[in-house]
This record gives sequence, structure tokens and C-alpha cells, in this order.
Amino acid sequence: MNIYQGLIVNLFYTLFRLVIGIYYMLPWFISMGIYYLVLSIMKIYLIVCYKRNGNQMQCYRNTGYGLFLLNIPMGGMIILMIKTNAGYSYPGYIIYLSALYTFYTVIVAVINVVKFHKIGNLILSASKIINFVCALMSILALQTAMISRFSSHGDSYRQMMNTITGGIVYVLVIMTAFYMIIHSKKGKKVYE
Repeated sequence: MNIYQGLIVNLFYTLFRLVIGIYYMLPWFISMGIYYLVLSIMKIYLIVCYKRNGNQMQCYRNTGYGLFLLNIPMGGMIILMIKTNAGYSYPGYIIYLSALYTFYTVIVAVINVVKFHKIGNLILSASKIINFVCALMSILALQTAMISRFSSHGDSYRQMMNTITGGIVYVLVIMTAFYMIIHSKKGKKVYE
């Protein structure tokens, strides 16, 4: 049930990003929507693993590989954002909806990663890690929008902040993916 709840929230936010991106012709929103769509597909994979009583270690490891591969285009998006010094202005109320979603996902993701890691169910833990990755990307997207909308520091400040936050997000996702892969391989040796 917990995986379904996170999937529904992710799919809603994915749809929101894609619709707003297409309506306002915002490439950043469209690319983020596609990114969240891939993360939602990874959650569907975890649901299938759970329902089929699949090998938890393998599902966990495959999710780590998926995050690692997904980080490649995410790195490209971040580099493009930094190189073009892109500032994304969200029209009207959209920035406040994005902020609300971001704060919600960050708080829930951090609590759940710790909580579900202690439980020991690797499929549920992988689902919470995906939520954590979604939250990290939401922080980057929100920061970019907030600087564009509310900052008076100029382009160099935006580029510096996008570089710092984008780098931190990228490294955290890579570290998380490697942790999942290594942890699943160590666990496999222990259980064999």
C-alpha cells in the first residue's frame, strides 16, 4: 500500500509537470516530467517484484542500476542548465505548488528512507529511495525557479547556485545508486 501511495503522488506530479510544460512550452518542465515518469516506472517494477514475491536483493540491485543509468541524462540536464545559465520562471501560482510538493517530498522521503531501511524489506526500501531521489530533483527545480523569481543577485549568482546544488544532487544520486548495488551484492553473499 505504501508503494502505491508514493506511485500515485509521483504520477500526479509527473502529469502536472508534463501538462504545464506542454501548455506553457517549458522544456525544463517537460524534461522533469519525463524524469519523474521514468522514476514512476521504476516504482511499478518494484510493485511487480513485490506481488510476484521476487528476489528482493535482485529487485533492489536493479533499482540501483536504474538510478545509476537515469543519472546520466539527469547530469546532462544539469550541465545544460548550468551552461545556458537557465532560469525557469513558473507562471503564477505554479511556483507555490512546486514549493509545497518539494517540502512535502523532502520531509516524507528522509523520514521514510530511515524508517524503511530499519524494517529490512529491500523492495519497500528501494521505493523510499526513489522518493528520496525525486525529492532531490524537486529541490533543484524549486531552487532554480525561486532564484529566477525572487533573487536580485543576477545571472552569476544563479549559475553558481545551480552548479553547487546540481553537483550535490548528482553526487548524492550516484552515491545512493552505488550504495544500493554494493549493499545488494554484500547481502547476497551473506544469504548464500
